[in-house]
Amino acid sequence: MACQTNPITINNILVNQDARGRYCLNDLHRAAGLEGRHQPSNFLRLESTQGLVGELSADHSSEVRSAPAEVVNGGPDRGTYVCRELVYAYAAWVSPAFHLRVLRTFDAVATGQVQAEQPTPRQLPTATEEKVAGHRAVLGILQGIPGIRTGIAASVMLDAIHQDTGLTMEPYRKALPPGEGPTGSLNATAVGESLGISARKANQRLEAAGLQHKSERGDWELTVEGAKVGEAIPYTRGSHSGYQVLWKPEVLNVLRTAKP
Repeated sequence: MACQTNPITINNILVNQDARGRYCLNDLHRAAGLEGRHQPSNFLRLESTQGLVGELSADHSSEVRSAPAEVVNGGPDRGTYVCRELVYAYAAWVSPAFHLRVLRTFDAVATGQVQAEQPTPRQLPTATEEKVAGHRAVLGILQGIPGIRTGIAASVMLDAIHQDTGLTMEPYRKALPPGEGPTGSLNATAVGESLGISARKANQRLEAAGLQHKSERGDWELTVEGAKVGEAIPYTRGSHSGYQVLWKPEVLNVLRTAKP
């Protein structure tokens, strides 16, 4: 894989480099704790990151002689590789403490003040660790969906981890907020009955009002506006699971004043 002329190790994780000397952001993600919200893909989607990539690409006086960021999707070297400036930006995005750790490590190795610490051989994640990391990544996605409460999503994640791995999750449930029922109580059928229309027409009215939209799998999902008068509640029906949209009574006034 790569030129590893100045090996960098953060939190005992070796940050690999590609043939152009760019650093593996996936290794930085591991060094930062592997939280789903800190995935490299999330960082690259940031407007500030895209702006920095644009500046680096246009700056011919920069040390960057190749693309500032590149995603390798296949092969043994798959991952996201970025230049040093983007490493610093990623570390700052994760946390001030991690940013400081990365800055000091890179500076110390670059100036020769200290030798790069020798990492212990990288251990591949166990099957259980990979499953837990996968569920945590899904939680990060769910937290970004309008109308889904963090406590409910976290509870669903703990259930999924227990079913998938057999690990005991009960101690972690104590950290969740006290259980509370859904604030929404009206499904599409109830909304339709209140307006004198069918459930199908009710869903169409809700969509036209900008309160919900169809997901790729064909389920209704709340929009940002819809999350103000609705809530997504997890359900399981046979082999199918997902989130059911329930509406607060206030949605009726919204639909009555909206243009049909």
